[in-house]
Amino acid sequence: MISLSGICHSFAGKELFRNLDWGIKKGRKYGLVGPNGSGKTTLLEVVTGLMESEKGEVSVPSALTVGYLPQIMDLRTGNLTVLSAARASDRGEGEDSSEKPAHEAEKILFGLGFTGEQLSQKVSSLSGGWKMRVELARILLLEPQVLLLDEPTNHLDIKSIEWLEGYLGNYRGTVVLVSHDKYLLDRMVDTVAELEGGVIREFRGDYSSYLEKKEQVAAVAEATAKNREKKLRAQRRFIERFRYKASKAKQVQSRIKMLEKMEPEAPSPETRKTLEFDFPAPERAGRVVYEISDFSKKYETSTGAGNIVFQDCPALRVERGDRIAVTGRNGEGKTTLCKMIAGVESFSGQSRLGHNVTLGYYAQNQDEMLNPKSTVYEEFIGAYPLFSQTEARTLLGSFLFGASDITKKVSVLSGGEKSRLSLLKILVSRSNFLVLDEPTNHLDMASREVLRRALEEYSGTFLLISHDRYFIDSLVTGIWYVEGGEVEMFIGNYSEFLEKKARDSDDKQVSAEMPNDAPRGKSSKALEAERRNRLYRELREKGIENMENWTLLSKKQMENALSDLESRICECETEKEEMEKLLANPQALAEDADWEEKTRRFGELEAKLSALYGRWDEVNEHMRKNFD
Repeated sequence: MISLSGICHSFAGKELFRNLDWGIKKGRKYGLVGPNGSGKTTLLEVVTGLMESEKGEVSVPSALTVGYLPQIMDLRTGNLTVLSAARASDRGEGEDSSEKPAHEAEKILFGLGFTGEQLSQKVSSLSGGWKMRVELARILLLEPQVLLLDEPTNHLDIKSIEWLEGYLGNYRGTVVLVSHDKYLLDRMVDTVAELEGGVIREFRGDYSSYLEKKEQVAAVAEATAKNREKKLRAQRRFIERFRYKASKAKQVQSRIKMLEKMEPEAPSPETRKTLEFDFPAPERAGRVVYEISDFSKKYETSTGAGNIVFQDCPALRVERGDRIAVTGRNGEGKTTLCKMIAGVESFSGQSRLGHNVTLGYYAQNQDEMLNPKSTVYEEFIGAYPLFSQTEARTLLGSFLFGASDITKKVSVLSGGEKSRLSLLKILVSRSNFLVLDEPTNHLDMASREVLRRALEEYSGTFLLISHDRYFIDSLVTGIWYVEGGEVEMFIGNYSEFLEKKARDSDDKQVSAEMPNDAPRGKSSKALEAERRNRLYRELREKGIENMENWTLLSKKQMENALSDLESRICECETEKEEMEKLLANPQALAEDADWEEKTRRFGELEAKLSALYGRWDEVNEHMRKNFD
């Protein structure tokens, strides 16, 4: 279909493509991947003809229809309504020019998150993210033979991403997708095209199989490099040993020439080591990290009516060790809620930080707070002057800033690099409660993995918003789902939450299909959902050691309860050890007016530890028998 031959191109003095050859085959669904700055966007622009390469040829059949969604665009459909702009055959300002019926456009727009009221709005009144959805809807409605999509999920919420995933999965044409969404790549693509080092290499299969093949290639490359180095050392030893021995002169000269030919190879992308990040340990917070209750939030509008985001919501609580993802459709108030918790947005209601809690907040526009005139190193060390130069360089290196990168001015950094620097500054602040609003925006796969591992090792508490389903699925232990001015709490990861929502949806469908004269009692699934919610509340209020019906908890609930139980056992053990030291000193005890209270407290600790250990043993045995 489309072929690229001998493509060479540079940008800002950096070589992007080096005699690049690539053939885009009919019916394939490609995931175009590579580090930030490797040239993925430039390559798509070369394919579409928006950019001319310095060298090489691009062959696109004249009859082939190509739809291209860039990351950034200047739409000229501001005078049209959302529905009309989606039906336009080009980006001009003419009226509907598509032959597709309006209901097909509406179906796509609804899938991308638009409401019926929004369809009649002017495109000019929308934010940049919603304008991008209009353009995506327009391209999908045209059904071109080849779809080129550059980060289409950047401005989509999780629900819309899931819709797009299903749409692309059933799409009959060819798709080239640039995305950092691992789940989307895994479920949609059948070929991964890796752009790195100026060339493209293809791997058949989904993204996970690509990673496995990369690991295999890396293992072979590492073994080859070790074998090569072993041979080099042997040759050097021979030369050093016999350099001045006349009888070996010929052999020595032969090996010297051989060494000259065996010049050291630059490490291939596969052999680069994965960088690690060690969190500076934050101080231990109290059990309750944050509470907010009876809260409401309203934004005033020009009409004076006001836009109500939350209205008299009940209490939300964050406890030590919680890892919560705030999810929901765009516009429901996720960012507003995070701002309220972070203390940067006013609201009516009560809230408080717990004992010994220090809060670190990462906003969506966090990179705007960087000083563009500073270098990367100056920006970091200016915030943390107590770090030594070696420590600062190590921390910067752990977030993928190499020796040449730390001398760059902030003003020349890419969006992903600025995000990494901003995140690093937040993560080393020793805050024990992090509120992170879209920390994965602008980050490529490698950067997201560095952040994911960092948060995985983090000993504090965090609450985050992210549309990367793999990212939150692998990290969180709870979900706050924001919808219709309310916040639904769920214990478990995102996949488990989706399963619950699907069950709830099935229950509603069954109820709707029941005959009018049928009894309207709750279904067993609905009752089961209510039972789980009651158990969750009881678990949070009492602790598993004080529950009689703890065996009804889910595996995930028990795992979280065990973790909390172990933390409280450690606290009790520490307090008991301090008491034992005091009680073992008769003189100090005699001088202490509260010795009776301390003796009583010691007895309480022993009894409490006995109960905690007893329940810990019971839960572990139950899980071994029923969940292993």
